[in-house]
Amino acid sequence: MVSKKINNNWGYQDLMQYRIHEILLVSSPYDAFILEEDGKLTEQILSEYIGMNLSYAPRVWNAQSAKEATEFINKRFFDVIIIMMRISDTDPIKFSQKIKKKYPKKPLVLLAFDQSELKDISLHDQEIFDEIFIWSGNSNVFPAAIKSIEDKKNIAKDVKTADIRTVLFIEDNPRYYSSILPVLYKEIISNTKKLMDKSLNNSQKILHMRARPKIILIKNYEKAIQYINRYRFNILGIISDLRYPHKDNKNYLSGLKLVNYLKKIESAIPIILQTTEQNIPKELKESSVKIVKKDSSTLFKELQNFMIDELGFGDFKLRSPYLKRIYKAKNIEELNKKIKNANIDSIKFHASKNHISNWLATRGEFDLASSFRKLRRDDFKNFNERKKYYIKLLEKEKRVSNELKIVEFSKKINDFSHNFIQVGSGSLGGKARGLAFANKLLIKKSFKNKYSRIDIRVPKIIAIGTDEFDIFMEKNNLWEIALNVKNNKKILDKFLKSSLQKKLITILKDIINNIEYPLAIRSSSLLEDSQYKPLAGIYSTFMLPNSSKSKSNRLNQLIEAIKRIYASTFFQNPKSLLNNSDHRLEEEKMGIIIMELAGKKHNELFYPSFSGVAQSYNYYPVSYMERNEGVIFAALGLGKTIVDGEKSLRFSPKYPKILSQYYSVKSTINNSQNKFYALDMNKGKNPLKYGESKNLKKYNLSIAEKDKELSNIASTITSDNILRDSLKYSGTRVITFANIIKYNRFPLTNIIHDIMILGQKALGCPVEIEFAINLNENKPDEFCLLQIKPMVIGTRTEELNIKNYKKKDISFCYSNQVMGNGEISSINHIVYIDPKKFKREKTKEIAKEIGIINDKLGSKNKYLLIGPGRWGTSDRWLGIPVNWEQINYAKAIIEIGIDELDSDPSFGSHFFQNITNLKIGYFTIRKKYSNKNIDWSWLKRNKSIFESNYVKVISLKKSLIIRIDGINGNGIILKHEENDSIEPMNEEDSSGI
Repeated sequence: MVSKKINNNWGYQDLMQYRIHEILLVSSPYDAFILEEDGKLTEQILSEYIGMNLSYAPRVWNAQSAKEATEFINKRFFDVIIIMMRISDTDPIKFSQKIKKKYPKKPLVLLAFDQSELKDISLHDQEIFDEIFIWSGNSNVFPAAIKSIEDKKNIAKDVKTADIRTVLFIEDNPRYYSSILPVLYKEIISNTKKLMDKSLNNSQKILHMRARPKIILIKNYEKAIQYINRYRFNILGIISDLRYPHKDNKNYLSGLKLVNYLKKIESAIPIILQTTEQNIPKELKESSVKIVKKDSSTLFKELQNFMIDELGFGDFKLRSPYLKRIYKAKNIEELNKKIKNANIDSIKFHASKNHISNWLATRGEFDLASSFRKLRRDDFKNFNERKKYYIKLLEKEKRVSNELKIVEFSKKINDFSHNFIQVGSGSLGGKARGLAFANKLLIKKSFKNKYSRIDIRVPKIIAIGTDEFDIFMEKNNLWEIALNVKNNKKILDKFLKSSLQKKLITILKDIINNIEYPLAIRSSSLLEDSQYKPLAGIYSTFMLPNSSKSKSNRLNQLIEAIKRIYASTFFQNPKSLLNNSDHRLEEEKMGIIIMELAGKKHNELFYPSFSGVAQSYNYYPVSYMERNEGVIFAALGLGKTIVDGEKSLRFSPKYPKILSQYYSVKSTINNSQNKFYALDMNKGKNPLKYGESKNLKKYNLSIAEKDKELSNIASTITSDNILRDSLKYSGTRVITFANIIKYNRFPLTNIIHDIMILGQKALGCPVEIEFAINLNENKPDEFCLLQIKPMVIGTRTEELNIKNYKKKDISFCYSNQVMGNGEISSINHIVYIDPKKFKREKTKEIAKEIGIINDKLGSKNKYLLIGPGRWGTSDRWLGIPVNWEQINYAKAIIEIGIDELDSDPSFGSHFFQNITNLKIGYFTIRKKYSNKNIDWSWLKRNKSIFESNYVKVISLKKSLIIRIDGINGNGIILKHEENDSIEPMNEEDSSGI
């Protein structure tokens, strides 16, 4: 008996690996003419394969003599050789013996026009052939013969790989099996195709056809018993003749003996007997075995009904032992409902017949079918327990299916309980691909069991394919304005006035009619979050309350959000980013993600307990942290706080109690998050009126404290300057996550660590994830994985020793907190903010000045940018709030700490992911090193070629040389080239930091 250890990592491509592609037909010219001209052999084979939805059709070569056949065989490989009875230059039997002797493993088929042609061939000679078929003018016999050979070759491996099912067809008469076998294949494949049409996605459709039940043609009793003993639990049913060879008796009542054998081994395999006998044995008449006459005009119909009713191709008919139908189920969900209402007699009946397992197997649900099939009576105290277990198995399958499968939306399938639904064709886009992968990642049994008390999931997703973007662009003639206009507002206005196709709007209506929770409408472009070009955060995202009483208003808000994201594809920021990459803007296509917004409703606000970003590589390890131990950024409320580079808590998952930015009471107050982002439900009013910038609002910590969301993540600094991990005291509230990282209220670091390991193993590189967490009182806590993407780091193995450079006059700047890798050269300009003129309240004006200077320098004058605080932050009090368009010609940046701006670097933001992507060197110099690590006097000695209110520009005679060790985070900027050489930063091949 076959081992029941099934490979759970198989894919549909692993099935049916033996395929027949090349066939040699050896026949007389006349027979070839009859087959081709009268029988339309080639045309009918092709039509038959297309009709059966098979992905390939074999090629037939014709040799009109034994000599020509031998030449063919010597020149090329053939999978099968088919020989007909009339060959002009030799005896076909002798020729067949010769071929079989030379190629004993090559399938050899004898094709006769009539049964009479076989009478003169001895049984011994018939054994030369692997199969013998009779062609009566119907080309169906060709695909049936080919599939029969393939099925016998593939069954052992496919059962072992995927536990596929089979049907045994026992018949020794070539005339009968040549006419019946094509009918059986047609029924199997057409019924599989019907189920395939109801499948949820393309991969399932292919899986269904590759994993269709096999048909094994058997011609004697001994071989039948051999197959039953080996594949007993994989046999859907048996179609058997009543008389066929048993040992030396060629006309034995083997069918009756087979029925008795099945009873003996207590097998529930359905069986139907076909016969020409007039006198049916009494024992069979009194049994429940169905018997049909071979000469009956309804034979094919009887076989068709047997396959639908007994083999599981039709609806599942829940019935009693007396065959009275009780309920009918079309799918697994319906079956689960019907079993809940079924009586015990019905459960007993179907359990004894293995009906549920067979029915599931025909639908490609092999794991679930195997779970049902292996159940035995003594596994349960009674049938009530068995019934409960059936329900448990089916509900688990539905849950896993909803979480794991990407379901294609259609009129037939509009069940919004699925976790991932795809609308339209084309690519899912980078972000959606990552989320689809995350779905698969989190379903691992060991991971689920470890955190069984926490609901770890990816929020529900509806992904709109990129083809809808193409249709929108073409239908509304938007390409010219999108590619050539440089004004974001003009682009947005044009896109908002354009219309989505009616078919998509109809689907969006269905979505609004079925979904009432708040939504995050996110971009998912082809290049976004991809493994090699992870463009991050450059396109729009919108949060929708989805709470208006008017469904029309909700629909309009959703449509507007989609069009705004489409428009953002062509805003100046992404254009600047793509111009600096090796991609063309025309190559970019936009998918859309409609995602359940993770959070909780508090009166008119919606937000999670906290959000975060985790990276498996830490660019700024302190104390005894290591770079490869990763880093976590966490903040109260929605994650905009982190991705925009605002104040958040940064800590190592391995050493969560080391909080480098909280080195004193004063630093704790200064660096703690003091506001959070939430979605104002606003009674369903349109939150898109002012675009992305005001889609979300900021709120004071006191609001979250009233909502009881601070107790687990905040501490209090009391009037006596003591930090207390409680809100019972009055004083300044600071976000420390004390209850999480000190007192283990929630296993955050453990979950992050495990997901990072799973992600790194699967993606083959360091990863970054975004998450949101809901801490609940009366139900399980939730961990929502919002994104997983590659985190590209440096690949240099040669360490850069700063000590070799920093004491030399050639050194301008050095740091051990640097992002980048390799060498950057050809920089002849420095743009810097004059420390004496810097004013913290003027950072917005400074950003504008830098943008003007950036445009004047242009692409031919790459520069080094120097200034205080965080670059690219959206909080103007933390640094310079520049966007990509304003600094897109900078090749390196220095962030300097000064008295008011010495906050911890925010490397959880999208800004820094894009620094990685464009190979921009980023140096951080903390306040205490700012005078020591930079040669300010050299900088001042260089005359400026331009000065604004706050910014100076100098031009250098010799190019700066920037060298960065991305593995250790060391970097140095040299005033000019020296004799030593180092690996250059290759802008084509370098992977970034």
